[in-house]
Amino acid sequence: MATSHRRFFTVMAIFWLFFGLATTFYPRMMQLFMTSAGVSASTPFSDQVWLHGGLDILSVCLLLAALATVPATKTTLRLAAAVGCFAFAAYGLWLSSRLPAASLH
Repeated sequence: MATSHRRFFTVMAIFWLFFGLATTFYPRMMQLFMTSAGVSASTPFSDQVWLHGGLDILSVCLLLAALATVPATKTTLRLAAAVGCFAFAAYGLWLSSRLPAASLH
C-alpha cells in the first residue's frame, strides 16, 4: 500500500502538468474546448485568466509531487489542504490591501 499512494500522486501530478504548462505558456490553446461564440468573445483579459489558471494547476502539481514523498495519512492530507487554503487566503488578503480604497466603491 505504501507505493500505491506514491504512484497515484505522481501520476496525477504528471497528468495535470500537461494542462498547467499548456495554459501557462499558450493560453489560446484552451480555445480548442470553446464554442465559436466563446472564441469570438475571447479577450487579452481572458488569456490572462487562463495563464493564472495554468499557474494554479502547476502549484497543484507541486503539491501532488510533495505528497508523493511522504506517507499518506489523514493528518498529512488535512495539513496539505490547510496549508493550501491558508496560502490562498493570505495571498488574497495581501492583493486586496494593494487596491486603492476608491476602487472598492
